Amino acid sequence: MPRSREQYAVVSVSLPKNLVKRANALIPKTRRSRVITEVLTTFLDSIERKKLEQEYGAYYANRSSREAQEERDLLAEWEISDEEAWAILEKEASSGRRSAR
Repeated sequence: MPRSREQYAVVSVSLPKNLVKRANALIPKTRRSRVITEVLTTFLDSIERKKLEQEYGAYYANRSSREAQEERDLLAEWEISDEEAWAILEKEASSGRRSAR
């Protein structure tokens, strides 16, 4: 089903001529907006991931030693369950049912 025109905005951008020439040679006119959307989405997702990584880094750098120990204890409690889950996934992968990480 085609998307509604209301979901889109027309944007004018300036690009280097050599870049436009290369894009025109490789990207059909009917796909240009889709390609630009995919590239911009990937770029923005990358920036958001980096920002989230920085926020996690700041959180971990600023937590108390008590909080850090509580987290280590919690992770230790789940270690056995994690090992069991990985064993199940590896067994499924070796039987061809699904691929493990």
